[in-house]
Amino acid sequence: MKAKKILMTIAAVSVLTLSITGCSSDKNTKDTSGTPQTSQGSSESNGFQYYTAEQLKESIEKNEDLYLLDIQTKEDWDKHHIKGAVQTNAYPAKSDKDKAKLDIVIPSIEANDNPVVIICPGGKGGAEKTHAYLVEKGIDKDRLFILEKGQKGWKYDDLLEK
Repeated sequence: MKAKKILMTIAAVSVLTLSITGCSSDKNTKDTSGTPQTSQGSSESNGFQYYTAEQLKESIEKNEDLYLLDIQTKEDWDKHHIKGAVQTNAYPAKSDKDKAKLDIVIPSIEANDNPVVIICPGGKGGAEKTHAYLVEKGIDKDRLFILEKGQKGWKYDDLLEK
């Protein structure tokens, strides 16, 4: 009987602890100051940094020095891309041919210390592979950001070229 009470108390404390801490999330793409932050949550182990579409729009409108690296396919680029982006058509950044397309722009990325925002169709695999490749090539990972949700998440038509 006493063991049953102890077991029930432990179970109740465990449930209470999980309900308080288990639902919290560290996923931050933007703090209240508007500064891009490292994404935690699902990307906790990989440490990628993200710009939201809103943050990127604000940065573009403020004429902040950014390098917009667009890896979309030529077909997607021709449909729409963010004004000022550099076309590489390196998506999905898997093959040597894709990586060779990135090699072409590395000197211009290295020419300054501006943040580099990687734009891919959805803001996931291709952008992450591009990020990894650029780091492998010596680009400081602290300069690299991924456009959260990629081109699909971009809703500012006034900043698109079609």
